[in-house]
Amino acid sequence: MNSLTPYLIVDICLVVGLALALVSRLSFWHPATVYLLFHLYSFSWRAVNLAYLGAAPMYANNPNADVISAAEYERALVCADIGLLVFCSAALLAHAKFQRASQQPIVRRTLSPQIISLVCWVAMPAGLWALYAAKSGVSLSDTVADSGYFQSMAMWPIGCVGMLVYAYGFRWYSVMIAILYIGLVALQGYHRFMVLLPLIFFAAYYLQSRRRSWPTPLIIVGGLALALVFPRLKYIGQAYQNGDTGEALYQLALSFTDKKTFDDVSAGEEFFDQFAGSLTLVDESGKKFYGSTYLAIVTLPIPRSMWADKPGLADHMNEISTSRRQYNLEGRILTYLGEAYLNFGYFGFLLVPGMLGFLLSNWCLRATSGPMRRLDRYLYTVFFMALIQTYRDGMLSLFVFTIVHNIPMAVAWAIHLFPGVAPRVLDLPPADPRAPEDGMIAVLP
Repeated sequence: MNSLTPYLIVDICLVVGLALALVSRLSFWHPATVYLLFHLYSFSWRAVNLAYLGAAPMYANNPNADVISAAEYERALVCADIGLLVFCSAALLAHAKFQRASQQPIVRRTLSPQIISLVCWVAMPAGLWALYAAKSGVSLSDTVADSGYFQSMAMWPIGCVGMLVYAYGFRWYSVMIAILYIGLVALQGYHRFMVLLPLIFFAAYYLQSRRRSWPTPLIIVGGLALALVFPRLKYIGQAYQNGDTGEALYQLALSFTDKKTFDDVSAGEEFFDQFAGSLTLVDESGKKFYGSTYLAIVTLPIPRSMWADKPGLADHMNEISTSRRQYNLEGRILTYLGEAYLNFGYFGFLLVPGMLGFLLSNWCLRATSGPMRRLDRYLYTVFFMALIQTYRDGMLSLFVFTIVHNIPMAVAWAIHLFPGVAPRVLDLPPADPRAPEDGMIAVLP
């Protein structure tokens, strides 16, 4: 697919140029860092594979589907580049705004270890019981077993560990629980994000607490190892659940030794292809949703047992899918850019990346420029953890993978906001070298 070459040249130049423009402002936990890596992996690298390494386009081996065409890939890469440019430009605007106000003190709310402990004393046992009940066959009513609330309870323990780490730092008990939980989840054969996201969270906390902007060599090596294992993690877990330890070890070994099988397994993660095909599906449907796809978050808290016809988070997939591209049945994603196009057309490539780039960067700078034990810093780190899912799956993931899957955090957040529970303080201006220290100017009434 050599027709991608000129588009790919522009793409690489754009990525390099934006990275150079932002590099002095970036950190591991900056939203633009995640976005640049997401773009490189999802769009640039996949385009290189299609253009020069002989990768087959999506649906090439499916005679009952329409193969993604060269023209679709070309348009998609241009649209992805526009989104990247707008996002990073908005991030630069946020930095300029923050810099102008860097001499002004910032009002923040303290993070209360007492509130964290109280919430965890309740949520941790409940979450561990839910995890045990889900795996041991404990008799539960269909209403409870199928409830999203019960299923999300199994994720509460790792959310509690994250809160405890932020309140007290790494302790032997929190590290032990985190290792056991992540190891258990890694062998389930599904929900790989439950392994990846906590690791991102703990890495971000560790680096912030050590005042390091970038990962240590050990974290980099661990991240590379995870990147090799991650595409096969589902198969490793399935083999383990079936009692075939030998197959699980074999799949693990293949992660590090067989590039072909790595390519085969990761073929289902061709986000560039799915994005390219989604633009055509939207055009052919003739529909624009004008933000209505985001409103599903409003009805999400209502149990489906109480509202059988409750709108789903991906109902729009049913409306744009065709018999030749059954995105709704195949579990495809649009990416947040495809979702923006679905809602607002080409204007969405300006509106949504611009809004995200500015708001997330502004929050990052405000939250992480002061002392560690602040509520805003903890909340930002939780939301940062979910950014890779947000860019991949869509805007609702920013809430699903944070609030919905981490109810203990949401409860602790709400309690902190009660008057007189967690004091607000006036912190030193970000430009002050002492700003990262836990030295406030005053406690506010």
